[in-house]
Amino acid sequence: MEKDLCIFVCTHGRFGEELIKSAEMIAGKSENVYSFSLLPGMPPEEYKEMMEAALQKEAGKKVLCLVDLFGGTPCTTCAILSQRYDMQVISGLNLAMYIEITSQKDHHSREELIDVGLSILQSSGKDVIKLLKNLS
Repeated sequence: MEKDLCIFVCTHGRFGEELIKSAEMIAGKSENVYSFSLLPGMPPEEYKEMMEAALQKEAGKKVLCLVDLFGGTPCTTCAILSQRYDMQVISGLNLAMYIEITSQKDHHSREELIDVGLSILQSSGKDVIKLLKNLS
């Protein structure tokens, strides 16, 4: 169990902020969650500085970064910072992944949460019409 785990939601635009708000409508508020929005025209250095300030504030805590796009600036910034801070990074963030990870974060290790997140990511996409046709 990792009661001192922080979740960093790192995305392009305000996607992460809105995803967190949507999740709160469904599952309630989560503690120790930070959102970092890379806004249009924002230099990568400024984005990194925002994250580093939060990392210093939460010194000694483990961090799990949920990023929207593999290889994008939020992802690469997290990867770079992981060389100096206790961070793990998974990409492909969606609402189902976020809800599952935040609802289980007090009951599982960070490594287990990575497995949970990747499993939810793989299973959350569905061909809805095909599934409905198979029911009839």
